[in-house]
Amino acid sequence: MGNSASALPYSIDNQVGAPHDHNGWALHNGKSTDSAKREVSLFIAKKPDLVKQPMSPRFPQLTRLVPALHHYNNSRKLRHPHILKVYATLDTDNPTAATTDGGGMPAAESASSNSAAKTTGDLIIVTEPCISLNQWLLSNPTPEQLAWGLECLVRGLWFMHNDAKLVHGNLSPTSFYVTRSGDVKLWNFSLVTPVGPNHLGPTPHFQEWEMACTPDAYRSPERVERRWNHISNAGIHAMDSYGLGILIDHWFNGKIPQRLQKAVQRLQTPNIKMRPRLQPLLKCPVFDTPYQKLQLQLEEIVIQPVEQKIRMWQDLGTSMQMGKVPSDVALHKILPLLQSSISTICCNESMLSQDMYRREGMGFCMFTS
Repeated sequence: MGNSASALPYSIDNQVGAPHDHNGWALHNGKSTDSAKREVSLFIAKKPDLVKQPMSPRFPQLTRLVPALHHYNNSRKLRHPHILKVYATLDTDNPTAATTDGGGMPAAESASSNSAAKTTGDLIIVTEPCISLNQWLLSNPTPEQLAWGLECLVRGLWFMHNDAKLVHGNLSPTSFYVTRSGDVKLWNFSLVTPVGPNHLGPTPHFQEWEMACTPDAYRSPERVERRWNHISNAGIHAMDSYGLGILIDHWFNGKIPQRLQKAVQRLQTPNIKMRPRLQPLLKCPVFDTPYQKLQLQLEEIVIQPVEQKIRMWQDLGTSMQMGKVPSDVALHKILPLLQSSISTICCNESMLSQDMYRREGMGFCMFTS
């Protein structure tokens, strides 16, 4: 990486797993180099290696570089609570285009053209700390945690379809990562494509690379048969809905909850016109758990007025004292939110005369007891 990596204010520490576990990207732990020493994950891809590595033995002429660049540029642009949060990016062939805090879409476009011409450096993406989905599944998450993780995934895909007007197109276990607080995040944007009435079908990039990038089991029948016009006419969700149906079986290790089975069957139907959109899936009772209610409450705290924040923290403090909150959620989600809330409240002039330490006290107790 050389000195070019110094353009990012992060250290690169130990590697986690092999690059082939992460679609050709080496996953490293790291920290910010400022006084906060914030922990991060770093995805690093060496372009000289990518240009030599076939996507699979079946496609020796298709190497990893082009999909890696597609993912690199899309990861810089897509922002949503259920997409892995990017803190910074760097193409060491073009260090002046480095971004921090996920900014710099014009730089992303500049990096794309420069990266295509140079194959000597590294691509680096700095994200929130995470582990691979398969590693998380091997840790035996509870049924409630599995349900919430699946809800995160569906919400992220719904954002891509409904708001970004994009298809992920590469759903498989290697396309998702999990944060320390148990949130599942979308990743691996190597095939992202628009689809819909204003397009003739998936982009040429998608059509060229989809067979090499996506495991066969996750490719819908119309993809296998290369019926691109059918995909465009059916709706932006159709390919991802099928892939999600296959993924859910892997998610629950072949033991799909009974209340979810009919929905999965509909997702897996070969009839593209009958394949449902994803948002109605969230109405399934399997998602209605105390763990989900806790997670949704934490999401709501961020947008609530100051007085409501205080009441919600007081209620949450009671739940924590009763041992109803998992330790990973308390440490990696509630503590940062609590710190942010206190900062917001203390900066609110109308609240300065109130006894904030008393009112927030039970929130502190949980971390000091």
